[in-house]
Amino acid sequence: MPSLDDHRDALAHPPIEFRPELRWWLAEGLHTDATLRSEIETAHRLGFGGMEFLAMDEGDIDHARYGWGSEEWVHDSAIVVTETTARGMSVSFTSGTNWSNANLPTIDPDHPAAAKELNVEVEDLTSGARRHGALPRVDLQAERGASAVPGHRVPPREQRLTAVIAAPLIAGTDDTLAVADVVDLTSEVEGEELDWTAPDARSWRLFVFWSHGTGQTASPSASVNYTVNYLDRDGIDAVMEYWRDVVLTPQLKREIARNPRAQMYMDSLELSTWGAGGMFWGRTVEEEFRTRRGYDIAPWLPFLIRRTGMFAATTAYSYEPDAMHQPEVDKVRFDYVRTLTDLYIENMLRPFSEFLHENGLLLRAEVSYGLPFELTRPAIEVDGIETESLEFASQIDAYRMLAGPAHLFGRQYSSETGATTRNHMLDHRFYDQIIATQLAAGITKTVLHGWASRAGAEGVTTWPGHEGMWPLFSERFDTRQPGSEFYPLWNEAIGRYQYLLRQGRPRIDIGILRTDHFIDNMIGVSAFDSEGNRVADEDAYGRLWMRNRENQWWQDLGMQDAGWSYEFFDGSLLAHPDVSFDGEVVQPDGPGYQALIVYQEALDPDVALLLLEWAGDGLKILLVNGAREVKVQFEGTFTFNERVASRTPGLDGRDSELAATLAALRDLPNVAEAHEPADTVAALRGLGVTGRAEFVEENRNILTYLREDGDLLHVYVYHFLYETGETTEVQLSVPGNGAVFRTDAWSGEIHPHSGASRHDGRTNIELALSPGETALFTVDRSLDGSPSSAVAPALVADLSDWSIVVESWDAGENELIVEDRGLGYETREVLPHTAVTRLTVSSSGLLPWAELGGIGPKVSGVAEYTTHVRVDEFDPISNRYLLELGSTNGGLGSVRINGAAARGFDTSKPVVDASRDLSAGDNEVVIRVSSSLNNRLIARGYYDELPDIALGLVGKEGTHVTRVREHGLVGPVRLVAVPRH
Repeated sequence: MPSLDDHRDALAHPPIEFRPELRWWLAEGLHTDATLRSEIETAHRLGFGGMEFLAMDEGDIDHARYGWGSEEWVHDSAIVVTETTARGMSVSFTSGTNWSNANLPTIDPDHPAAAKELNVEVEDLTSGARRHGALPRVDLQAERGASAVPGHRVPPREQRLTAVIAAPLIAGTDDTLAVADVVDLTSEVEGEELDWTAPDARSWRLFVFWSHGTGQTASPSASVNYTVNYLDRDGIDAVMEYWRDVVLTPQLKREIARNPRAQMYMDSLELSTWGAGGMFWGRTVEEEFRTRRGYDIAPWLPFLIRRTGMFAATTAYSYEPDAMHQPEVDKVRFDYVRTLTDLYIENMLRPFSEFLHENGLLLRAEVSYGLPFELTRPAIEVDGIETESLEFASQIDAYRMLAGPAHLFGRQYSSETGATTRNHMLDHRFYDQIIATQLAAGITKTVLHGWASRAGAEGVTTWPGHEGMWPLFSERFDTRQPGSEFYPLWNEAIGRYQYLLRQGRPRIDIGILRTDHFIDNMIGVSAFDSEGNRVADEDAYGRLWMRNRENQWWQDLGMQDAGWSYEFFDGSLLAHPDVSFDGEVVQPDGPGYQALIVYQEALDPDVALLLLEWAGDGLKILLVNGAREVKVQFEGTFTFNERVASRTPGLDGRDSELAATLAALRDLPNVAEAHEPADTVAALRGLGVTGRAEFVEENRNILTYLREDGDLLHVYVYHFLYETGETTEVQLSVPGNGAVFRTDAWSGEIHPHSGASRHDGRTNIELALSPGETALFTVDRSLDGSPSSAVAPALVADLSDWSIVVESWDAGENELIVEDRGLGYETREVLPHTAVTRLTVSSSGLLPWAELGGIGPKVSGVAEYTTHVRVDEFDPISNRYLLELGSTNGGLGSVRINGAAARGFDTSKPVVDASRDLSAGDNEVVIRVSSSLNNRLIARGYYDELPDIALGLVGKEGTHVTRVREHGLVGPVRLVAVPRH
């Protein structure tokens, strides 16, 4: 049975596997060996735990020499694997539609392994007239406008006739078809000719469906790389063959074998179609649909013709049925995307995972992202489940989506963290708040988005350095940042959270069954107000959506305000042999759901039967009517679930069976029904549910996450209203009696917590949190904890007389790096250096830099604040001494007292435990605080011509708009004493 003492060493020095990792944007294969080794050594020195690397377009360089697949890229990849492995860091290859190594130079658009789509040509039939002759073919050379995703299209040469369908239009419409009269004419086609006459005088439309390659490519690469087919087995077979024969050289395989955390990372699936049909396809789709769904898809194809943007959530169908048949068509549409999900699982993820395991690689993936695939079902096929802050805007409800399968199947839940459209602009606190939100959802692996070398190609690289992910997207967490000086302290702190919150098993109160093939995973890319004005990322993240008490999918906040935890998953996952119900909770060795909620109108009848079986064994189930959930947040569209489980999702003819199953469920005493989501908590309490870390009184500011580690309960607490909230007091009630300890994430020290009591076999934890503050508690139920009251700190001294020096960062000289590997050419890089100028402030008060004399609004960098404090009655045995910094304006930094080791601090509640470093009498205090590069880059005109990508995504034009930020320590700074137990 683990004890708290077992964790002390790891909390003091978090092992490397718990540290944040990095997404590294390489300048294709251009970086010199010296640069690669230096970057990896630097990342390791700064405390990062691993690197996920990929090739980014470096502009006008020789892609044949440096692109993916070239000798230079293979050589560089081997160096990255070798150097990270030597330092105990993880290493990840990056795969995904827009990264060339997910695609192949060995195929073309017509190859069976290439991505395919189903296109359509439409012909109007004149009333009563006979049509004869050749069917209209797709003009494969035609332009259809720019794709919503990067890359260019190479037209295929071949197209294959798939189906010919005729349907009459409803009178007075141009897009509504009479379902009952649809005619499948495919069997009447001879060669590619059709002789047919419409049977009546209505307006008829002929739909001629052709399958062909999408022609989607990815760059940069040494040659043209085509996107592979994610539905037919041909796609992944070709990928595995290429990696086996070309990429995984004996040397690379040896290096991979030395790294237990070597991975393949599959990024978002930004596949696109080109034609008017808009359907993803493959040579097996039609037959697989018939086998799995029990009917032919061909007659329904006109109702599947679609238009979509970058991601499937914006899908709009070109043709609708008559009103009588709308439910039937909705079921067919569901069956189509369910079949695509099946094929993605069985023909892509499963064999790819097996292949990677055979070659010493784990598979981490953003499953289903972007495509019409169910979000949670594929998650079981991967070793690590990844989400992304960019697409989900740091929304707890969005992170709960993939938390369900992650916790059900014990998968590592991680996130690409830090991608926004505001690079170099925001204070470090903004990114700390993203991580804090993710921890509350059980995301315990942070992959920062991202890292780039400052060195890059000649002619395109200027200060502050090689952009990597373009100057439009994502923050950089590398040495161009003034805050990088403090990354070792920060990485240790995040490592402590991630270490403790991976221990034991998650304890989640409620599981919510939810199925969605069109998840809106673009809520974070851009925000606009009611008048169409761009809302800056920092304002959207900090003030809108969840920070304005608006969740997206489970919109009632009653459970959250009660302190209950919950998450989502597709109900079919309950039938997996690895999932069980023990008579009390679902998946006892996993999340341990005390009850399940069903709220959507559609419920799979087999899932309903399983629920009935488990409910007969005691499972608590709540049926909720009238729940609204977001469809596309940007468009302001929602789905309203009027009557829970009132139909099956697919065209299976089992609606009456489902109704009978639900009737039987409703008759059970441990099944309740709520007429609206607002009744959820009361209904669950009526079933006997008590939250495992519930609030004694409702609290609208706090999120929690709980892990059970034997007798230990690790409780994470977060005040998520970081821009709009005030200090909040809360009492958490956890099961069992025990002693309460609080871990200081910035030092690793563990202290007894003042403010604990017992009530009815539970332990109450009382605390106050400032906006944005986090706390980490452990309740040791093996110890007999004594009740204690919270103790107010006593003021020892105010620190107000400061000596201030600001180290101002600006562009320095460029260094030319030349490499000759004896291949007949030189590789040349430019490394922009930073010039640092020390500016002494004449005044001694704490103000933002823009208001300090001699500093002003054009300065970015690091400021050092020095003062002395006298402690006459110093009693470290009886008291802890805390140095409260007040505010650093969100800047990362450190505190050094009397020359001792530097200590880091939380950017929302900057407090340092000074007990070990102080002494009686006079003490020197040195505080260093960093800024972003925002103010200096404004002064340099960096943003003047920089397009705002968020505007571009909605068809608008404009440059980035930022403002001078208030950087630096502003206090008030004071030293307080807190009595020890």
